[in-house]
Amino acid sequence: MGKTKRKKVGEFCLQQKIKVYLGWLMKINTYIYSVVIILAGVLCDTTFAQSAPEQSGLPSTTVAPRSGRLHNPDSIKRAKLTRLKKDVGLDDQQVHAVTPIIDSNVTAVQNVKNDSSLDSRARRLKLSELRKRYDSEVDALLTPEQQQKLASIKAERRARLRGAKTTSEPSQTSEVPERPTPSTMIQ
Repeated sequence: MGKTKRKKVGEFCLQQKIKVYLGWLMKINTYIYSVVIILAGVLCDTTFAQSAPEQSGLPSTTVAPRSGRLHNPDSIKRAKLTRLKKDVGLDDQQVHAVTPIIDSNVTAVQNVKNDSSLDSRARRLKLSELRKRYDSEVDALLTPEQQQKLASIKAERRARLRGAKTTSEPSQTSEVPERPTPSTMIQ
């Protein structure tokens, strides 16, 4: 009976080793499946995020970098037209004439902002060029009184923005101790 008892103990040990080994394999298998599922989810999520605006048929939106607000081109166009109407009092003929100018300007600005081949300096220059062209085209449609009114409003806005910048930034002209000169060191 000693031999059968050893055989049973040996079989029991072998069964325990097999159970441990199978448990270990199951854990590895679960881990591998988990990694595959997570990677598939991440990859699908990023590809969906990149292609979502084109597939949905909705107007694409861009995020304004400083404010965090979403702007789509149509809302920008409406805001520009509304501001011009309010600021200078456009008549119906001027509204019809300025609408295509605003449309083409907003589209061109969006294209420049989304152009990843441009560095920041080139992008700034193109945006400045577009702004100047837009201003000259709009000025051509306005009466001299409207032009003066728009120029004064722009000047006020610039001054207000510059004032806000200087109050929000710490003063760069804060008192810096002077370096001692030989004449001050002698005294």
